[in-house]
Amino acid sequence: MTGLHVVSKRLSTGRRWFVYAWRGGPCIHKQDSEDKPVITREILDAQYRAQQETIGRAPEDIDWLIKGYEASPKYIKTKPSTKKDYRLWLTRISERFGATPVDAFCDWRMRGDVIEWRDAWAAQPRTADKAIVMMVTLLNWGVENGKLERHFCHGIELLHSVDRSEQIWEDHHWKAVEAVKDFPPHIMTALRLARLTGLRLGDLVALEWKQVFDKQITVERTRKRGGRAVIPIFPELRALLNEIGRKDGTVLLNSRKQPWTASGLETVWQRKQPKDFDRTLHDLRGTFVTFLAVKGFTDEQIARSVGWTAEKIGQIRARYVDEARVVVSLVERLSS
Repeated sequence: MTGLHVVSKRLSTGRRWFVYAWRGGPCIHKQDSEDKPVITREILDAQYRAQQETIGRAPEDIDWLIKGYEASPKYIKTKPSTKKDYRLWLTRISERFGATPVDAFCDWRMRGDVIEWRDAWAAQPRTADKAIVMMVTLLNWGVENGKLERHFCHGIELLHSVDRSEQIWEDHHWKAVEAVKDFPPHIMTALRLARLTGLRLGDLVALEWKQVFDKQITVERTRKRGGRAVIPIFPELRALLNEIGRKDGTVLLNSRKQPWTASGLETVWQRKQPKDFDRTLHDLRGTFVTFLAVKGFTDEQIARSVGWTAEKIGQIRARYVDEARVVVSLVERLSS
């Protein structure tokens, strides 16, 4: 085994062969012919010289690629919350593939190794999907910046495919939370604010009093989509804001009277939530949609508020609002 990497390319003038010192290494020989090049002493000598030139240089492995990515403007400009998540997954990638040469990912068989690594979190589909997304993000950056020729991790199927937009908190969910002994009031306040604003978790914990006006809450640039959110202040929401009382800084505070982080609120909620609870904080967005539908807003108006399609809003309306009204109407007719 010489370790040479030989590939060919079909040109208009015929076939051209390229001989690389190793997979991912420098090209040391080119040849135009239909027949594969014969490995000569000259080619082997060129390979040896290329190997000697690399002595003392940093190995071009995944750890090397990670260092380059972390020093790039693309990573540096990432939001702090996103960067924290990226850092976690880059560390996990390093632990599994750190010493693997980057050119190994030009081999389609590496796809199976990456999927096997992903499946370590198969019981947590969203976590497993984050593993794939971060791996592809890193490799894509490598291709875009000439660190590797290509990779075969594109299109790996994601495991988390559940659309939770139709999952809402119903009365029995709130009763289950209220029944939890010594449930922290500052967490309940966060749950109620999420239900009455429909804000994503990151925007919810970052909401400041200067964004709260007489008739609406305005978020000029949401964290995930970068769009503008305008939430009407109904009597229920106004009552909650008055109950919180403060008028400066962030609206929500934790038990130490400090602003929440998204991960902090998520962690504390998971620790305090009722046993076998089947709803998430994100499901409060669907709950807000239902709330607006009951108030008489159209699907298009609600869609503009939460950033979903009118079709998706209609599905939630049909399931939770119209269906409930039909039941109430039937009860009234049967009782008359």
